[in-house]
Amino acid sequence: MSKNKTEKVKKEKPVLTEAEIKINRNKKTKIAISCFVLLLAVGITGNWYWENSDLSSKVSTISNAKEKILGEATFVDATTEPATENEYFSSARVDRQKARDESLEKLQKIIDSANQSDEAKKQATKSVEKISNSINLENKIETLVTAKGINNCLAIINTDTGKIDIIVDAPELTDTVILQIKEIAVNQLNCSFEDVTIIQSK
Repeated sequence: MSKNKTEKVKKEKPVLTEAEIKINRNKKTKIAISCFVLLLAVGITGNWYWENSDLSSKVSTISNAKEKILGEATFVDATTEPATENEYFSSARVDRQKARDESLEKLQKIIDSANQSDEAKKQATKSVEKISNSINLENKIETLVTAKGINNCLAIINTDTGKIDIIVDAPELTDTVILQIKEIAVNQLNCSFEDVTIIQSK
């Protein structure tokens, strides 16, 4: 055998079996999801710390704040002392992130489990992607709404129904601003106006 042929044989890569290819794909999927969860946690935590200088005073929950849904005259928990707007939105963001973290943790367990079927893992991966997409859309909607002159805004997308609640810090909302907020949500989610609920935090 000539020298060139010997070098060519040495350079040939070993052929991987289907099982090895599948294992490599699963490893890459796990690494990608782990990186996403880590980046998500870092981003949300950084955002939360940025908006809150005094963490010890942020102990209120969403239910402690006074809410009014547009079109209704119902006040929630009016007997308790209302939290300040900063506390309200801080607490709401923490609760939203906590719920997302719990969901992502459950989905990651399904993906990592050896007892789960390939179909279950596939569905879990799709759910992780859906949650990631929802987080990006919520951030974009919040940015666009605050650009309309709203002091603070929190968007919460229901990933199962495609509906969205938008909580705003505004003592009064004109019909024009309400329409603008709804149009922002509709354009981002491709949903109907009926799927968008605007809630005033005070």
